[in-house]
Amino acid sequence: MTATKTAPPQMTGKRGRKQLAEVFPGGGLLERRLRPRGELWTDDELMAIGADDLKRELWNGKIITMPLAGWRHGDIIVRLSTAIAAHVYENRLGSVYDGQTGFRLSTDYCLAPDISFVGKERVRLILRDQDKLFHGAPDLAVEVLSPSDPITATEKKITLCLIHGTRLAWMADPKNKIVRVYREPRKFELLRSDQALTGNALLPGFRYSLSRLFSDPIPD
Repeated sequence: MTATKTAPPQMTGKRGRKQLAEVFPGGGLLERRLRPRGELWTDDELMAIGADDLKRELWNGKIITMPLAGWRHGDIIVRLSTAIAAHVYENRLGSVYDGQTGFRLSTDYCLAPDISFVGKERVRLILRDQDKLFHGAPDLAVEVLSPSDPITATEKKITLCLIHGTRLAWMADPKNKIVRVYREPRKFELLRSDQALTGNALLPGFRYSLSRLFSDPIPD
């Protein structure tokens, strides 16, 4: 089943920047006290502000702090990242990264998807310095919704990744036990609990059922 989304707001211009700055994934909070030393944030500055282990992203040139998530959010991320990593490393396809890994899409945006995969050929293209941020989007970006996450804001994050080179994106919704599969910004395929995630050409041979992903780990 393929559903066509209404085209998201443009990412350029004052109106588009204002819309992106007002609503953030995960109910993120605008850190008004944080400012770059110069006109733009550098990689070193972005990496230095995370000393308290809170997750932060750069949206429209502003630092956003993400609130802590509940246990189900973390459980889904670990299940899926473990499955992806096992497949990726066994087949030597590239590398898998957690939600603290920054991807610098532009001077104004640095995002950290919950799970990311970068193919071995592309790592050399977007990793300019072994000790710095990626400069480009991951090949696969995965977002897991929390109860506080507005879908529209998370879709904006996925849209930004797709615009900047992401080939495949998954948005998992634990509450409704569904996953949206994006290959381009304006369309997604809706997967339900009797279906499975597949990696297609990006992760050949990968398959993970949604019934397994969303099964309850806490017995009655």
